[in-house]
Amino acid sequence: MTRSRVLSGPVERRRFLGGLTGAAAALGLTACGVSESDGKASDGGSTEPSGAATRSLETDNGTVKVPENPKRVVVLENYDALMLLDLGIVPVGIPDGAANPLLPEESYEQLKDVATIGASGTPNSQAIAALKPDLIIDQFYKEKSAPLKTIAPVAYFDWHTSGAFWNEQIAKVAKAVNRESELAAKKKEYESRLAEVKTAYRKQIETTTWAPLSGGPNGKFFLGTPLVTVMRDVGLRIGAGLPEKEAGFVPKSYEEMDVLKDCDALIYSVQADGKATPTTQALLDHKLWKGVPAVKAGRAFPSRHFVMANYTFAIATVDEIEGMLKKM
Repeated sequence: MTRSRVLSGPVERRRFLGGLTGAAAALGLTACGVSESDGKASDGGSTEPSGAATRSLETDNGTVKVPENPKRVVVLENYDALMLLDLGIVPVGIPDGAANPLLPEESYEQLKDVATIGASGTPNSQAIAALKPDLIIDQFYKEKSAPLKTIAPVAYFDWHTSGAFWNEQIAKVAKAVNRESELAAKKKEYESRLAEVKTAYRKQIETTTWAPLSGGPNGKFFLGTPLVTVMRDVGLRIGAGLPEKEAGFVPKSYEEMDVLKDCDALIYSVQADGKATPTTQALLDHKLWKGVPAVKAGRAFPSRHFVMANYTFAIATVDEIEGMLKKM
């Protein structure tokens, strides 16, 4: 699946899932724009799971009766699958392309043999029904997932408007599958790793300014990425004029590259195999990029973890940032 859209306006960028990049497409992950809205729909959540004990779950489609401990979970988006893995659950159904060899090896190995249920955004109801799920999770496709409640309860969490950052969404998913203790353990591991890096590299963190970016189409680059959420947790000062509440992506033309002059270090996106996407490679090859102070100083670093889907990815990002701080 390769699907993306250039964001327009500060509201969209600020609420862009904690951000997705061109690297997301390379991993089979959806890049979606967002918009603000208020209120909750009331057209979901009427299905009563058969057999096992149930509980009431508040979703962005109303109150849904779900199993006390779901065992057979189908997800309609790749992000949902990666979040479940962090919680100790391998879904029984995933979208086409969710098991992509460019994922981290552990994630790929867990997903590679899972049944597929159609492309993201176009779920195949017959394929889903054949898997006999006891819960269906969706974060993007309200109109597509609503009819699936005749198969199993649908827990819909609108990533566009409620909890726009990855860590907010994984908390909702954890509640849906009754794995909040597993989430707390992963979060504690992340916070422990943060504390180690912040203590060991306090001076470098306090005295430098950073910015994350990725290549864009037609002579543009994007300032801000999902990585910025972790950068801020580490304590890095974000420069290049990226507003405090922005995660990405702010489009800039190559002619605006001087916005990066206040940065001591830059982080740019590469795919999980270490190769830059074509648009990012075009940025790296451009003469204006090569003239940026941080680039000339050898302080432009690649990151394989621009896509933020779970705490496992976030911890790996902290590890990457530690390696960069060692060179400052």
